[in-house]
Amino acid sequence: MLGLSNKKHSRSLLKSLAVCAGLATALVPVGWTTQPAFAQMVSTADPDLMVLELQILQDEIIKGNLEAYSLLQPSLIVIGRRFLRLDPQIWKQEKNSRAAIAFMLSGGSGSVFQELAVQGVEFNADPNLFAGAMAYSQGNRKMAINLLSKIDPLTLPVAIAGQVALAQAILISNEDPQRAQRFFDLARLMMPGTLVEESALRRQAPMVAELGDTQKFERLSRRYLFQYSSSVFASEFRDTVAGVISGSDYLKQENEWDRVFQLVSEFDADSQHILLLRLAKSALVSGNTAFAVKGSTAFLELQSGEPAQITEANLYLAAAKASSEEWESALEGLVEVNAKDLTAENQLLQVAAMTTANTIREWPQPDTPPASEFVPYVAQFGLEKKLHNPQVLLPFEQALDDANQALKESEF
Repeated sequence: MLGLSNKKHSRSLLKSLAVCAGLATALVPVGWTTQPAFAQMVSTADPDLMVLELQILQDEIIKGNLEAYSLLQPSLIVIGRRFLRLDPQIWKQEKNSRAAIAFMLSGGSGSVFQELAVQGVEFNADPNLFAGAMAYSQGNRKMAINLLSKIDPLTLPVAIAGQVALAQAILISNEDPQRAQRFFDLARLMMPGTLVEESALRRQAPMVAELGDTQKFERLSRRYLFQYSSSVFASEFRDTVAGVISGSDYLKQENEWDRVFQLVSEFDADSQHILLLRLAKSALVSGNTAFAVKGSTAFLELQSGEPAQITEANLYLAAAKASSEEWESALEGLVEVNAKDLTAENQLLQVAAMTTANTIREWPQPDTPPASEFVPYVAQFGLEKKLHNPQVLLPFEQALDDANQALKESEF
């Protein structure tokens, strides 16, 4: 197993190095010296090729390559500097102007082309599209909406149509989430298997759930976790899915639980483990204790997972029962969980659950001081490491039974 792990690690590392080498080849011209990269720019570079290298880097990001993710921003800066060194005539070619638009919609700085425009450089592209992409890259949301709303993605080349549709969807999603769905759908359909689709799915899924379309939410979630379960952003998406399906707005009927868990069961094993745990925790925090019990129980029934994950599931299961009639078993379960094996956040959750369970089992405290001498003290189970002795309540239970019997025999 160790040899296999090392081989996988080596292949991953070699792939990362290959991507970095490819990017470096595109960014450093022939005749390389020790001078800074931006000082080596020449007019023979191909913007279309540079953007292609950028997209290769993005492909690595959705495969979970953190090295590629850390390289993305520096690469955008280097490419932007190189664009400034190109022969101005090169931008008169339509494919190069399209590359500039793709660059800006991928996170590149529009200031590069603003500076070129000041120098009198002309771009062979739709003025509204080019200026809209520039405004989008510079964070000028109002202008970007105004300009890009005049563009129909269906009339654009496939190379940039998906990126334009995604930008349009993001820009209007807050004000008009229903209308944004069309652009999200177009972005996904036009550029499947890319960072564009990954980004569209990640944003659209929780939005359609909020709009009440649970079936589409489940369909988009399946697509994301099947295709992009290793993405750098997958962890964030799993949290989002767990939060959505454990909320009261989503689970309106008890019989929907089985359907939700059917959705989870269709994910890969790692996604199931992570999603069920986050689902249980999210449900617990939001007060949906019944669903928290189901989530943690489902995880434990898989009979797999890391020891830390099993400990976490046991914590959520016990905590979810703390305010129910099963408070006794909840206390036992909470005490069995070693606090040292928990994160700081889960340690607080453990203490809060213990406090809740002990509040339920404590004898009610009367408001009048004189009566307090008749109230038995019940130790805080687990919190003070004192076990509850059931015998202490027997006299009081017998007294209550006698009183109830006397009331039944009385004539009123």
